[in-house]
This record gives sequence, structure tokens and C-alpha cells, in this order.
Amino acid sequence: MAPRRWTATLLVGILVAGGVSSCGSDRVTDPERATTCAELVEAGRAVAEAVLERLDGREVDASGAVDPYADVRRLIRTVAFDRRAGELGCGEDDLRRRACAAYRGLAADVDEGPAREFLAPYFAACD
Repeated sequence: MAPRRWTATLLVGILVAGGVSSCGSDRVTDPERATTCAELVEAGRAVAEAVLERLDGREVDASGAVDPYADVRRLIRTVAFDRRAGELGCGEDDLRRRACAAYRGLAADVDEGPAREFLAPYFAACD
């Protein structure tokens, strides 16, 4: 999959997943454990951090490999986030608002390359 289309897929997953911390409880990192929309966003933040950690410093793959981002794609679990959002009744606008507020600090230490490209559409959606 081309990097731009891959980025759009990640954007959908991350906007659905979002990212806000809850006070006084263990951090939710799995969408299946989320009991509120805020916890679902928290799980999304954990996924985004894991994705960025894997992508940071990685060069854009132009080798023609079948799927140079397969390892990252396994982390995202868009279907699980979509399903849980529906079960919890989380609206797309609410999730987007929460995610935009929570993700502001993620780009600070990200170098150029796939990680920066991954974040670009997310921040464009939050402007």
C-alpha cells in the first residue's frame, strides 16, 4: 500500500481511537477494555505511541516490498476500535475532538519520515 493511503488508514484508526488519560486508574491500552469513550480514546493514544515508536527513524520504503508496514498495521486494530466505538455509542465528532486535544504533544520529538507523514493528516483534521 502506498505511504499516503497507508497514512489515511492510520488516520481513521487513530481518530477513532483518540487519546485522553483518565485520572486515578490504570491506563487503558486495549479497546476491548474501554468502558467509556474517554477510555477508548486513551487506548488509541497508547496505540499511536506504539506506532510512532516503531516508525521513528524509519525511512520511507521505496523498495517495492509487499507491505513494509505490516508490523505497524497489526498494532492499529482499526476494526476493534470501530466496533467498540459503536458498542459504547461514541460519536465520530466527540472522538475527533478528544483525540485532537490529546495528541498535540505527540509530534514534538518525531523526526521526518513515515512517523511525521503519519501525523500530518491527523493534525490537518484537527485545525
